[in-house]
Amino acid sequence: MRSSPAPVFLVLNTKKILDRLPEWFPEARQELIVVSSRGALDGTDFRTMARQFRHLHVVEDFERLSLEDDLVMLCERFGVQRILSTGERDVLRAARLRERLGLPGQSVEAATAYRDKYVMKTILGAAGVPVAPMRRLTSVADLTEFAAEAGFPLVLKRLDAGGSNGTQVLWEEADLRQFTRTWVPGQTGAPQLVEAWVEGDFYQINGLMDTGKVLLGQASYHPYSDWFSVAYDAPGMSGMLPEEHPLTERLRQTAGDVVAALPGVPGPCAFQVEFFHTPDDRLVVCEAASRMGGSMAVDTHEATLGVNMHGASLLGQAGRGDQVRISPPTGLRQGYSRFPPARGVLRHLPSKCPLPRTLSYTALGVVGRSYDGSSALGPSIADLVFTLSGSDIVSEMREVEEWWDANVVWEGRQNPVPARWKPAQRPLSA
Repeated sequence: MRSSPAPVFLVLNTKKILDRLPEWFPEARQELIVVSSRGALDGTDFRTMARQFRHLHVVEDFERLSLEDDLVMLCERFGVQRILSTGERDVLRAARLRERLGLPGQSVEAATAYRDKYVMKTILGAAGVPVAPMRRLTSVADLTEFAAEAGFPLVLKRLDAGGSNGTQVLWEEADLRQFTRTWVPGQTGAPQLVEAWVEGDFYQINGLMDTGKVLLGQASYHPYSDWFSVAYDAPGMSGMLPEEHPLTERLRQTAGDVVAALPGVPGPCAFQVEFFHTPDDRLVVCEAASRMGGSMAVDTHEATLGVNMHGASLLGQAGRGDQVRISPPTGLRQGYSRFPPARGVLRHLPSKCPLPRTLSYTALGVVGRSYDGSSALGPSIADLVFTLSGSDIVSEMREVEEWWDANVVWEGRQNPVPARWKPAQRPLSA
């Protein structure tokens, strides 16, 4: 009897996981059509890597609008049966391709709900999940009317941006007047959403969901949201909460409410929900995503939870959710810090980290180079991974930041984190 032909999957990839794909898909040479960004191949040999898959296609510009037509032709050429992705920007693209080709997986409706911030928070608000007051922006009148209703500060965002790309804060009336002088509603890259500022400490849940239910959720504390890293070159720090922390189960349960309210995604799929914990003890959702958090979150979660969220998501999208293994919690916890470039000249960069809980430290910056900061999360000048063992996670995270501040040297540094936003200056509300 002739065996059935192997299924064929199209993988949209911008992550450095190509060497792991044969681990998750042992028949990768027959099954995987990989479309990858050039950056995901850095440090690898194309010919060697290409032999691991049925077909490897490198794209120079992953943002090119006509790429979807090229992908349709690839799918038709190879008889692709499912489309898989891991990156934030590929969630909606993959859904549109599935719709065009009649393939199973996350729908356009579900992808839109996890990408469009207005759609997302409208659904959550209607389900009773706390979100910040907001309004879509189509005119200057929308913005000025909302400012009169909500007061300052105001947060301006793009509907589909990630990593705080393009996010702006208007602190007072003068900022509003200055912004409206140059703002062109509808212009590419312009803010499309305004939200009221939410005061509170920042937390995340990263994990796996399946058709509206949370399978696995790990809570983490972040001294700064992504916006602070962009606006003030604050370190992008994350530390896993212990199970006994008073917010751990509340964060997990509220993340479950978010996942249940938004359109379901079939099969195990990575997700992330961001929260503000307010001084009056509310958990207000910042954003949600149907993909794993960025930076070093995937590696640290795999080291402590035993599951790679990218791999689990790919298997879930391939219809192989039964192959995803979720182990009991080990109780081990890790944290990481991504140190972004400041605006100034880097004069000294620590070559190693002497903190006793350090697992790895990588210096990436160039001493003597002038940096311009960043308008969005991008390359860091140093990365640190460390263990967490105590219940006072704030002190453990603060120790890392204080070591960094005492050892990195900038000349002409501009716009550092104001003292009032330093965790040492604001007590944790938990």
